[in-house]
Amino acid sequence: MPMMEVPEQVFGLSANQVQAYAAVGSVFLATVLAAITCYYARHAKRQADASKDLLDSSNRQADAAQKTLGLLLKEKEQQRKVDNSAVTFQIRAAIEMIDDWRRRIQSESFDLPDVIQMCPMSFTSTISSAERIDEVVAGYMGAALLYIDKAQADALVLRSKEINQGASLLEFNQINVTRKRLQERAGNNLNVARFKLLEAQTRLTSAVEGREDRPTE
Repeated sequence: MPMMEVPEQVFGLSANQVQAYAAVGSVFLATVLAAITCYYARHAKRQADASKDLLDSSNRQADAAQKTLGLLLKEKEQQRKVDNSAVTFQIRAAIEMIDDWRRRIQSESFDLPDVIQMCPMSFTSTISSAERIDEVVAGYMGAALLYIDKAQADALVLRSKEINQGASLLEFNQINVTRKRLQERAGNNLNVARFKLLEAQTRLTSAVEGREDRPTE
């Protein structure tokens, strides 16, 4: 059987030309693949850089948030110490003033001053500071203030001219009865107020010590 002859040309190209074009095509494909690989490598690098920048930004934000939280906690601690000092001082001052007024009220001279003030001027505003520490402390202080106000009202009547003047023995006796009644009522109100303040003082000490013993989170 006769052997088939290999055509010397394919599509009008010689074998050498076909091999040459194939080699050029291979080089072109290799170049394209290299360009694609380089592109994706650069794209991956940009993504990596963007991720790193995002991570760095997140870390900076976390550091800033941590510093802000630290400052807030420090300010809160300082405010707590200021509140503790203010409330402690006001309670002690109020107790001392009540003791002084109890002696004055029980005196037979009734030589009361023109200004009847049985607790510190800033006592009322300090109750808001007590609320930040412990609501029970503030409640005791508020209750004490109510009884102090009642005692002040009775003291104002004791000091009035109508009570301190009498033209007859009958009126004098009536005045003494009224004085004794006001003395007793004012004294009782001051006693209750003092008890409330002592309760507030004890509660405040427990609240402060309990907070100091609490482990830091």
